Amino acid sequence: MKPEIESIAGSATWQIIFVSFAVVLILLEIIRGWRLGILRQLMRAAAIIAAYAAAFFFGSMTVSLLRPIVKMPDIILSVLGGAILAFLVYALVASVGSILFKRTAQQSSGAVRLVYGLSGALVGFLFGAFFIWLVLVGIRSLGSIAEATVRARPANDPARNASPLPNRNQSEERAPSFDSDSIAPLLARLKNSVEMGALGDFVKKTDAMPPGVYQTLTDVGTVFSNPESARRFLAFPGAAELSEQPKIVALRNDPEIMAMIEQGRLVELLRDPRILDAANDPALAERVKKFDLKNALEYAARKN
Repeated sequence: MKPEIESIAGSATWQIIFVSFAVVLILLEIIRGWRLGILRQLMRAAAIIAAYAAAFFFGSMTVSLLRPIVKMPDIILSVLGGAILAFLVYALVASVGSILFKRTAQQSSGAVRLVYGLSGALVGFLFGAFFIWLVLVGIRSLGSIAEATVRARPANDPARNASPLPNRNQSEERAPSFDSDSIAPLLARLKNSVEMGALGDFVKKTDAMPPGVYQTLTDVGTVFSNPESARRFLAFPGAAELSEQPKIVALRNDPEIMAMIEQGRLVELLRDPRILDAANDPALAERVKKFDLKNALEYAARKN
């Protein structure tokens, strides 16, 4: 077994650490729910719903504001802007609840305090379970991409010892950057750890996300981490029209772009001006919408 594969194997210790984290988080939410009381807890629930609605319906409107600040494709900026908007809406609605309603300890009657506290604690338990589910979705999503990235690398990856790419000055070489080689195995191992044994079976059965989503993310990681898979992706039947687009041709024939794919430098790849220009092109985006992306990813990944 390759050392890279051994490094992402699930660990019982990591699973225990995650379970401990989950228990502590839920207990903290129960205690917080008792202190806040049912009405403030219900306002927190309303804040979450309002935040989600704001992100879903108005996230795309923030793209023009973020574009000069964050160099990423518009689709990523839309998600980022939606997250920022959701945070602001949540903070606003939750603050209104804090102003309008009293805490459990501020209630005048002992019986009312008991009802407020117990019902608030119950909602707190639900909040804790919801947050743990979100964490698990994040771990399984990012871990799926990370695991595929590690598995797709050759045993002796020449990218690790590659010479500096052309057209990059010394200051860029010295600048600190996101190291996907170090973070990917950690994310993959965490994912495999939470999916181990009885806990893993429970997680998979109770996860509301369709299993196909994680498989698609795995295929994305494989395609973006292996130049041969990337070429097969572009050769998928139905991709001919896309592959003949001038911007796609330029990216495919660009040795620096292919080197970034081979080295797994995904963040740097997404911030590259050539990628941004292609990703934000309206005509190209319209063609991409008509492309069978899911089957293309499956075709490119399965051929490995």
